[in-house]
Amino acid sequence: MILLSSLLGPVKPPVATQEDLTSAGGVYRVVEYSGSLVAEALDGAGAIQIPNGDRCLICLGDYEAAEELRQLTKCAHVFHRDCIDQVR
Repeated sequence: MILLSSLLGPVKPPVATQEDLTSAGGVYRVVEYSGSLVAEALDGAGAIQIPNGDRCLICLGDYEAAEELRQLTKCAHVFHRDCIDQVR
């Protein structure tokens, strides 16, 4: 592990910085339509289709209806809001 760390550099924690949250695309709520999940922006600015089997890459939990998500602008990845809003 030490050799790997010396080659790749320090590991960044899997949480967003305040700058990431400030520039994030917003907050979404998961809604289920006919068995498919869609994340709808709380401000009405759009929606994101959640592919079947997608999950939060931080906690590895599946997305479920009524959960809040956040999409980061730079990478467009979607995470549970509670997982990504743990500002360091």
